Amino acid sequence: MRIYRSEALIKENASIHIFSSKEDSVPLHIHDFIEIIYVTQGIGDETVNGITHRVRRGDLLFINYGSTHEFRNVDGFAFINICFRPEVMSESVITPENAFAVLQLTAFEEIRRESDEDGMVSFVGEERDEVERLLRAMQREYTEEKHSWRTVIKSYMNVLIAFILRKLVAEDAPEEQDAMWKEISDYIDSNLESDLTLSSLAGKCFYNPSYFSRAFKRRFDMPLSEYLNRKKIERAMTLCDRKLSDDEIARAVGFSYKSSFYRVFQRITGMTFSQYKKKYQSKE
Repeated sequence: MRIYRSEALIKENASIHIFSSKEDSVPLHIHDFIEIIYVTQGIGDETVNGITHRVRRGDLLFINYGSTHEFRNVDGFAFINICFRPEVMSESVITPENAFAVLQLTAFEEIRRESDEDGMVSFVGEERDEVERLLRAMQREYTEEKHSWRTVIKSYMNVLIAFILRKLVAEDAPEEQDAMWKEISDYIDSNLESDLTLSSLAGKCFYNPSYFSRAFKRRFDMPLSEYLNRKKIERAMTLCDRKLSDDEIARAVGFSYKSSFYRVFQRITGMTFSQYKKKYQSKE
């Protein structure tokens, strides 16, 4: 499988690469950048992470880094391709109103909704014309390289992303947002021994870490760090019946050092881990 690298495609000191194409097909590949494909004419089959989309003019696919991707020309297929680094998305574009939509586009494959339409939006009528004018302007800036062209393209890019998120927000239902946050919680529960830092979780969700922190706190009424610690201690309390050593229990719930585990356990439960084990064993 072919691997595409951002340093080979994106110009030096830039963060976006944009071009038009009429290729018949592109074999399975993976890349370390984010890719947007907008269909300008014809019909094609785009396969992303094993899911095939039949696409035509007005369809837009958001393909995250680490995703496998290939496409096949069905009938006169042509498209505009944008490759960009995550830092292109400014924090101002992500708001409480569209935060759920961001999750639908991102690399958090473990919690993505079971839907064939995830990562794809379709524009018609005036919306489609507006998006295509924007894309043509981006291509023109990229080709001509006039003064401040990098800044102009980045601004255009944020407008495009705002259009995509607005389209997704219009289709969101409150119960789907509740389900998505539950999936995030379940993912944390299943990966307590993994790297669940703010940066790692925010990166998976494509959020700016500071925004993800605020959104998480609004949803769960506590900071992410406290939520993680409480989940780890809850899990540790269930492991006392497995005849594991304190070191093994600490590592199993994501603590590198037993001393840190002891300190957090006592703060959250009000007793030492030794006291809890004695209490638990007496009940047994």
